[in-house]
Amino acid sequence: MTDTGERGAWDLVGLSDLDQQVYRRLLFDPRADTESHGDALGCSAAQVRASLDRLVSLGLVRHDTGTGDRYQAVDPLVGLAALVRERRHALDRLETASYELSRVFTAGLMRTEPRRLFEVVEGPTATARRIHDLLGSARKEVIGIDSPPYVAPSSAHVSDAELGLLRRGVRFRSLYASQVLDEPALVARIQWMVESGEEARVLPQVPMKLLVVDREIAVVRLTGEETAPETLSIVAARSTLTDGLQAMFEQFWSHASPIRFGSGRHGATLARDVDTTELLDLLTAGMKDESIARHLDVSARTVRRRIAALLDELHATGRFQAGVRAVKRGLL
Repeated sequence: MTDTGERGAWDLVGLSDLDQQVYRRLLFDPRADTESHGDALGCSAAQVRASLDRLVSLGLVRHDTGTGDRYQAVDPLVGLAALVRERRHALDRLETASYELSRVFTAGLMRTEPRRLFEVVEGPTATARRIHDLLGSARKEVIGIDSPPYVAPSSAHVSDAELGLLRRGVRFRSLYASQVLDEPALVARIQWMVESGEEARVLPQVPMKLLVVDREIAVVRLTGEETAPETLSIVAARSTLTDGLQAMFEQFWSHASPIRFGSGRHGATLARDVDTTELLDLLTAGMKDESIARHLDVSARTVRRRIAALLDELHATGRFQAGVRAVKRGLL
C-alpha cells in the first residue's frame, strides 16, 4: 500500500488505488495472470481485468491478445513519465484558460456589479499582506512606483517577495522619485535589489505609490504614509483603470533615468576607473552632492571637485548636458 499523499497523486493521472496496486504487482511479477493478481489483492478477476484495461488505455500496460490473459507493463520511466507530462501540459492549458475566463468574469462584473472590481484595504498590515499575496501570484511582470514620503526600509516583506519573483524569472521594474537618493538606507536597499535583477529608474517627481501585477491587478495608495494606521489603499481588477495606470507608468518610465551602481563599464578616457563610472551613474540618476558623497564615502567637497572635472572633460555646462554627452560617447 502507499500513503495518502501518493494515492492522491495517482488519482491525478486517473488511476484508483486498486489500479496502482495491480500496476505494481505487474511490474514485480510480469508472468502473473489475472487470477493470481486477484488472489493476491483480494478482489475478483473482473475487477483486476477492469484495472488492466484502464492501465492499457493510459499507455502503462500492453495487452497482446495472442497471449490470452497476459499483460506486459511498460517501463515506468517511459509510460508513467509520458502520462505525467501529458497531465502537466493539460493543467498548464487549464491554467492559461483560467486567466481568460477571469477576464470574462471581470467583464461580467463590470456590467452587473461594478463595485466588486474594487477592494478597499485599510491599514499598513492589511496592505502589506495584500501586496505580498499579489506578488506571489505574479507570472510575467510587476511594475511599481514609489513616491515620497520614504520610510527607510520598513518594507522588507516586499523585498523578500520581490527576490522570489526575480528568482522565478518575473520581470520587476521600479520607478522612484529622486528624493529617494537622499536616503542612504533606501539607496542601499535599491542597490541590493538592482544587483538582484530589479530594473530601477528615477524622475524628479512621481505622482503616487502604485503596484501593477501582470497588467491585471493594480494597488494604489490613496491616503496615509506607509506605516500610518490610517493608510488606505485600493485594489483594482483588470479594467480601463488598470490599463490607464499601466500606460501612465510606461510614459514615466520612458523619460526616467536608470539607476546603476558601479557597473564597471569602460570607454574612452573618461571612464578610466569604476569610481568615475559610478559617479556618472549617480549624477544621471539625480542624486545630490551630499548623497553622492555618503554613497562614495568621500567628502562633499571631493564630490564637487570631481563633478567639475567631469564637466570640464565633457565640455558640458551642466549636469544634464554632461549626461547627454556621456551617453553619446558610450559611457552610460
